[in-house]
Amino acid sequence: PSLAAEAALASVDAALAVDIPLVGFRGELYSAGLAHDGDGLFRLAEAAPFVSPAGRGEVLSFELLGVRTPAEILTEVGLVAAAAGDLRFDVALFRVGYRTLDAFGNLVPASGVVGAPLGISSGAPVLSVQHGTIASRDNAPSVDPAATGADIALYLMGSQGYLTLVPDYLGFGDSAGLHPFVHAKTLAWAVIDLIRAARSLALGSEYPLNGQVFLVGYSEGGYATMAAQREIETHHRDEFAISASAPMAGPYDLSGTMLDLALSGAEVPNPMYFPYVLLSYNQIYGFEDDPTDLLAPEYGDTIVPLFDGEHDRGTINRALPPVPLEVIEPGLAAVLLSGEYHPLISALETNDVYRWTPVSPTRLYHCLGDDQVPYANSVVAQDWFDAAGADVELVTLIFGDHSECAVPALLGAKTWFDSLAILP
Repeated sequence: PSLAAEAALASVDAALAVDIPLVGFRGELYSAGLAHDGDGLFRLAEAAPFVSPAGRGEVLSFELLGVRTPAEILTEVGLVAAAAGDLRFDVALFRVGYRTLDAFGNLVPASGVVGAPLGISSGAPVLSVQHGTIASRDNAPSVDPAATGADIALYLMGSQGYLTLVPDYLGFGDSAGLHPFVHAKTLAWAVIDLIRAARSLALGSEYPLNGQVFLVGYSEGGYATMAAQREIETHHRDEFAISASAPMAGPYDLSGTMLDLALSGAEVPNPMYFPYVLLSYNQIYGFEDDPTDLLAPEYGDTIVPLFDGEHDRGTINRALPPVPLEVIEPGLAAVLLSGEYHPLISALETNDVYRWTPVSPTRLYHCLGDDQVPYANSVVAQDWFDAAGADVELVTLIFGDHSECAVPALLGAKTWFDSLAILP
């Protein structure tokens, strides 16, 4: 009785019929109704897919950040630009604010950055580039494109004729709160709705596009790329035709490969990843009222405040031991190690992004020696796709560890995209 009506998750009438406006099931959102059967049980009486509110992809703001000539790009990016091929167009960088959805289906503001080739004579393909893990709001692509390497993609691909987009993701840029780290739906929606916003701006300014859409991303960006591809192919095939998708070095197998790594007792280069997952998933799925209860007592009060958007990955990593298992609350760690049920396991399984059959041309890129996101993630995904009969190729690279492999992987995908793109 003391709960405000607008805060309630469900309502019940005198006949014990329960109305649930929003419920998650296997990664999708639904409205549902339960009926009491008279024998003490509630049974599902009706369910319908959640209907997104109008306004997704609506442009909220549009700001020119600057223009770079091919000569300036070559100076700024250096050897990578030389390896990428001829730079033909000036590139205008724009910061774009738009609407997308949060994990609960609410319209929220989001932002990203767009690199537009100038003076093109014919339609440009759209290339959405998803960036890797950040924790600091100062590192968002629309704030500092160089912090994630987004500037390389924006300038190089823009100068060669791609309308290049990089979403900030929720929690960064114009979006408040904790970033929903490796949460498949919100990452996919942020990508899709920035593409919608960019298309709307292009149409309104008579900027020529040719209808092609390419997707690429590395690390969390690789995960976001696979999530966006799945979302488009599952729900928006009448709106988008993906010309090619290149997920790279992503943690696609959260409930298997990545959880095994976190529980292995081994040291890892970025121990902040697993607390990041715990805190962001707790925000969405509600394991504990107090998020510090998910972490070992000696770390909870210290670590949780560091995920406030004011601290970068390095700062958080230095506050943690290199062994993720030592950071997890001992009772939770014991349950996870025992294989018993915990809602975290269901949340991770829900956010595994490989359990579907791709229909667009798809290549997975991953370095065999990846020290942060194990190569096994791509093997698990590729095995699933092979069993499903999908035409997906795993490109195995040997250029080094997770960080060292990013540029070679991106250049490899660029070569592939160039063979398929219709460039101005």
